[in-house]
Amino acid sequence: MSLFQRVMLAVSRDDSDAGLLCYARMLAGLAPEAEFHIVHVLGWAPGTKNPPELVTYEQAKKQVQESVSKHLGCSAKTHCHVIHGTRMDSLLEAAVGTRADLILVGHRKSRSGRRSLARRLSMKAPCSVWMAPEGSPAEINRVLAAVDFSVHSALALNIATEIASRRKLSECLALHVYFNQAIAGVDEYETVLRDREEDAFARFVAPLDLHGVSVKPIFEASFSVSHVTERLAESEGVDLIVMGTRGQSRSASILLGSESEQVLMETRKPVLVVKERGERIGLLRVLLDRAFHIDTPKFG
Repeated sequence: MSLFQRVMLAVSRDDSDAGLLCYARMLAGLAPEAEFHIVHVLGWAPGTKNPPELVTYEQAKKQVQESVSKHLGCSAKTHCHVIHGTRMDSLLEAAVGTRADLILVGHRKSRSGRRSLARRLSMKAPCSVWMAPEGSPAEINRVLAAVDFSVHSALALNIATEIASRRKLSECLALHVYFNQAIAGVDEYETVLRDREEDAFARFVAPLDLHGVSVKPIFEASFSVSHVTERLAESEGVDLIVMGTRGQSRSASILLGSESEQVLMETRKPVLVVKERGERIGLLRVLLDRAFHIDTPKFG
């Protein structure tokens, strides 16, 4: 099974996205089977007092191609597209049109909006979204997956370990955040709860293909998944955080859209928000339904 088959990359026309294109070159080495669709949205602002510089389709296409050739390199699997319209709607249409299973997007330090493009794409796009903040090193030496024992986080851990395997890493971190306000601060009950979480984690990973990578579980008691994830990513020198978009857990660790969104807003690390696509989740769903969900202990 291929890691990614079609990657869509949203770029500007100039060298301001040079770092993102270099990051895409690293991703191309990670997934040599993938096609890369480089997309620039050429908008317009009719009727404004200070209209932007007039740029034709042909000019924009040439500028994008030159930037891609310089920083990513061109191959038979690299395609450049210039489309027009509003940025978000156009990118979503392009994701459908190119049948992308991954969107790679950057975020410049000078921009405000708390990474609104990456956040909105992660919520609305029909595929996974990989956000690489400006200045992110084009390498992956440490991968962290946030898990909550749901099918969505099973796919996240599956992808995280495949990335680690392709990078020839021997280990992948798996963070599980749990919290029970009723017993917070009561040591003996917290010990019992942690033991149950560890048992549930063992059941969770048992049916999964971990691609020969050792998974190191890390358990944290906290009410905030995003804060623990960011702190751990910094202390462990993580280069990539992998998360699911939604989750349903019987513990207090719930990776809802708000948690993934919060990580996207706060972290200085690249984040891959994984979504199921087509039949990629099929086997995982069957295995989890049979081997985990039926026998999962009920906490609390």
